[in-house]
Amino acid sequence: MAPYQFQGISVIGKIIFLLNIITYLCIWASLILRFCRFRRAFINTLNDPEESYMIPAAALGFAVIILGIEAYGVPACGEWLLRTQLVLFWIFIALAICIAVGLNWHMYRTRMATRQPFALVRLLPSFPAMLGGTTAALLTPAQPPHLAIPMLIGGTALQGFGFMMSIFILAEFLYGLHHHGLPPMRRRPHLFIAAGPPAFTALALMGMADVATEKLPAHFIPLAAHVNTADVLLVIAVFISIFFWVLSFFFYMIAWLSILDARREWRFDIGWWGTVFPNSGFTLATVKLADLLDSRALKWVGSAATIIQVILWLGCASSTVWAVLTRRALWPGMDEGFGPDQKCEEGEGSDLKGGVHSGSILLKLPSLIGF
Repeated sequence: MAPYQFQGISVIGKIIFLLNIITYLCIWASLILRFCRFRRAFINTLNDPEESYMIPAAALGFAVIILGIEAYGVPACGEWLLRTQLVLFWIFIALAICIAVGLNWHMYRTRMATRQPFALVRLLPSFPAMLGGTTAALLTPAQPPHLAIPMLIGGTALQGFGFMMSIFILAEFLYGLHHHGLPPMRRRPHLFIAAGPPAFTALALMGMADVATEKLPAHFIPLAAHVNTADVLLVIAVFISIFFWVLSFFFYMIAWLSILDARREWRFDIGWWGTVFPNSGFTLATVKLADLLDSRALKWVGSAATIIQVILWLGCASSTVWAVLTRRALWPGMDEGFGPDQKCEEGEGSDLKGGVHSGSILLKLPSLIGF
C-alpha cells in the first residue's frame, strides 16, 4: 500500500479490480474459443518458444484476482468470502506446483532453450511459486491461527523454491550479458523480469514475518524455548530483505539504463508489458521495507516508484488498446515485436496459419492488470 495516498484511491482500486476480473474472463473465453476453433493451437502454444513460457501468466493472473478479493471483496462480503479465499489459496498453491514441475519438465524434455536463447523467460515457469509467499502474507492476517500457520509454511516453501530456481536462471542471464551484450530493443523491457524474484522474495519474507508476530505461538520452535520465535523471524526477515531489495534495485536500474540507451528504437509491442509486473514487486517491496524500518526516505522512493508504475501501466494499457484497434497487435505477423514489413521466422511464434500466436498477449495481460 502506498505510504502517501489521496482521497478516492480506494474507489480507483475497486474499478481496476473489477476491470481485472472482466478482462481475465474475456481472455479465457478468447483462449477457449481459439483452442476449440484450431484444434492443434494448444499443442502449438505448448511447443512454441515464445508462447510456452507465457503459460504461467494465467496462474499469476489468478493470484492477482485472489489478492484483489482480499483487498476489496472480503471487507464488503464477510465470513463466507474469507473461507472461499482459503480454498482459492490452496488451489493456487497446487496450480503453482503443477506448473513449476510440469512445464519445467516439458521445457527440459523438448530442449526449449535451444530455440529460445533469452534466459530470463526461463524464470516464468517458477514465477507463480514465487507469489506463494506474497499471497500467503496478504491472506493470512484475516485467517485464524490454526488456518494461517499452514498457509505461512506453504507460502515459505514455495517462495524458497521459486527464488532458488531463479538464482540459476539469473546466473545464466548475467553470463549472457557479459559475453553477448545487451539484447535487442524489443527484448529490453523484459530485463525488468530480473528485478522480480529478489523483490517478491523480500516482500514475501517481510509480509509473512510480520503476520507471524500475531499468528505464531511464542515458542513455535520447541528447541528455542527462551526466545519469541516470531520476533526473531521478523528481525532476520527484514535484514535479509534489505539484501534482496538492493539486488532488485540493481536489476531495476540496469533495465532502465538499457531501455533509455535505445530510446531512438522505441516502438510499442506487447513486450513492453514486461515493465509492469516485475516492477510491481520492486515497488511493493520498497513500500513494505520503508514501513518496517520507518524510513521517510524509503517512503518517498516507494511513492516515486508507485507513480512510475502507474504511468507505465496507463501507457501500456492505452498503447495496447490502440495497437489492437489499428491491427498492430493480436493480428497475424504483428505480435512479439514484428512490424508490418517483417515476417516471422521459424520458431518465433508462427501458428499453423502463418500468423503470430496471439496467445502470449492473452496469457500475459491478466497477470499485469491487477497491480
